[in-house]
Amino acid sequence: MLQIYVFSRRKLLIRFLLLIITVGFLGMTQRSLTTPSLVRTPGTYYLANTKEKVVALTFDDGPDPIDTPAVLDILKAKNARATFFVLGKAAQANPFLLKRLINEGHEIGNHSFNHDYQQRKLVAELSQTDKIIFEATGTHTYFYRPPGGFVSKTQLETVKKNGHMVVLWSVDSKDWRNPGVKPIVDNVLRDVFPGAIILMHDGGYQRSQTVKALGSIIDNLQAQGYRLATLSELRTLDSEMK
Repeated sequence: MLQIYVFSRRKLLIRFLLLIITVGFLGMTQRSLTTPSLVRTPGTYYLANTKEKVVALTFDDGPDPIDTPAVLDILKAKNARATFFVLGKAAQANPFLLKRLINEGHEIGNHSFNHDYQQRKLVAELSQTDKIIFEATGTHTYFYRPPGGFVSKTQLETVKKNGHMVVLWSVDSKDWRNPGVKPIVDNVLRDVFPGAIILMHDGGYQRSQTVKALGSIIDNLQAQGYRLATLSELRTLDSEMK
């Protein structure tokens, strides 16, 4: 009986260790699908080559009926402009916010329709979201940011053939982690440089930390002599685009 007991304990231990390894692997896989990529994929646009102190604030996953208006109020008060990469399904539900974005001098980018990391229906979602934006604003999108920043070479070429430029980022606020207001501010101010494209979020989840951090980020950048512009404005200053 003792031998059977020892064998059972060993078997349970092995199964327990295998379970831990499996859970850990699945956790890594999940994080790889949800964590914004910092890989600078060749052929994408993630910074402007300029010595002028101009940066582009970009917001993903909106428009959100609560957080996007709060973000817009701050931008208006600080005389700052930004680019919003909207989700088609969110844009469809909040067309009045698309109009406000354009009316207040901001720019709209395409962030797919359903935020599918694998982008299995890339062309369809790209076109669907662009159509929703055009119907609400009379303008077409030019910039496309893939969900999570993940894009294969084939997907990159497909986006280009459909008349869009793939835009990533060079400064990650990490607000998608909801790490607290101060870490969000610190992440931006620590890494910022002339020509940077800054990643933030105005939708997807509850973004109160982003809203609370935004004013301080803008104040500090402006105090350092930075001007906040749309992506189109930033690209006009890019020496490699001239």
